[in-house]
Amino acid sequence: MKKFYSFLLATVALLCSTAANAYATTGGWSSVNTAAYDGKCGDNAYWTLDEGALTIFGEGAMYNYAGNDANRAPWYADRENITSVTIEEGVTSIGNFAFDDCYNLTSIEIPSSVTSISDYAFYYCTSLTNIEIPSSVTSIGKSAFYNCISLTSIEIPSSVTSIGESAFEACYGLTSIEIPSSVTSIGNSAFYNCSGLTSIEIPEGVTSIRPNAFSGCYGLTSIVSHIAAENLFAPGDNAFNGIDNDACTLYVPAGAKSTYAATEQWKDFTNIVETYDLTVTAAGYATLYLGTAVEIPAGVEAYTAARIEGDLLKMQAVEDVIPANTAVIIKAEEGNYTFIPSNETPDAIEGNLLRGTLIDTYIKPASAQTAYVLSKVDGIVGMYRAKLKADGTFKNNANRVYMLLGEINVGEGDLDTSNPGGQLSNGYRFDFSGTTAIESVETESAAPAVYYDLSGRRVENPAKGIYIVNGKKVLVK
Repeated sequence: MKKFYSFLLATVALLCSTAANAYATTGGWSSVNTAAYDGKCGDNAYWTLDEGALTIFGEGAMYNYAGNDANRAPWYADRENITSVTIEEGVTSIGNFAFDDCYNLTSIEIPSSVTSISDYAFYYCTSLTNIEIPSSVTSIGKSAFYNCISLTSIEIPSSVTSIGESAFEACYGLTSIEIPSSVTSIGNSAFYNCSGLTSIEIPEGVTSIRPNAFSGCYGLTSIVSHIAAENLFAPGDNAFNGIDNDACTLYVPAGAKSTYAATEQWKDFTNIVETYDLTVTAAGYATLYLGTAVEIPAGVEAYTAARIEGDLLKMQAVEDVIPANTAVIIKAEEGNYTFIPSNETPDAIEGNLLRGTLIDTYIKPASAQTAYVLSKVDGIVGMYRAKLKADGTFKNNANRVYMLLGEINVGEGDLDTSNPGGQLSNGYRFDFSGTTAIESVETESAAPAVYYDLSGRRVENPAKGIYIVNGKKVLVK
């Protein structure tokens, strides 16, 4: 009988090994020798642990485990030895308590086949410093990263629609969180006690912020909310408990300040400041004109127009802060950008050929003037002639920019290719090789041959002042 059982076990083992190897030869699990796996962690998912490297492979979902000895993950007993986790393509979920208490885990690779990170998946993984969540993931479960105290940053992909209760609770090392626009709900205590957070962004599509969501985030100095006034709701109790409402500024969409100031939880903030959101299309350009100085957000370049040379509009970069009432061209990748009011009061930029309006305005150019607006012609973005209505006007939308050129822009007799004058072009392409500051100081005796004032006019005999010479600002004394 013993020989029979031994034969039976050997046969079963051979069949399992043969099946696994057959799967490997047909394209599945090819990076791991499935005949040597340590055990199963899903109906069709397997695992192996080798010198601290845990590999999950196969197909479909991982099993869900529990935080008790009766149903722990099979590698739990070796958790202190696990330093890395690799999940291979084909696995579709990370199960409950999959890697909880793996306190020496420092890195993990998650494939694009994974769509969910379940409850307590990385609970108390205190050595995990960063994690890249693929864009296939749609949900982050309850306490998924609870007490991951070494996490300093995490990028939540735009595919995620829900963040579970206590998902990032006690992640003290996190300094900033930009929640993607796809998120509609933020769970109970989702970021509870993330005391290292200094700023957060809440997308416009959020319809629910549960109790204690940001409670204990006492390091916060700014909260940027994109929720429009008409969609605003009262967050759950103590959603912002423990935040210094005097030190933390709440930034809200333009025109929404009074609504936030009258809504529970939001109204507790002393400093509620309106921001401006700008959409940049696939063309990569937009225009902006605001009545307050604003910070230039990351990924955005801002320019004024210094002068004209032939059919080129020579652009001048604005650094860090756009002064109030300054018309600028915005250059950035396609997307939405938030401009936050600045505490600085930068000097006005002289010689800017661009103009703007704070409200929708119908503008009628003078008889000697030609109006230009941001357009794309023959695949090239620039400032092109505006189409006028029958009454000779064109509409400039609120916070947008235009340009007026004409004989007033050149000196008498200066009708050459370096200036517009009576030879106005149908459009001007942007030239970003201009200057951003005063580069050098010249005296009259050392003056270069060609001078332009800050309005783009050619000057034959420059007096004392600032001029443009060979693409640089110079000071004539």
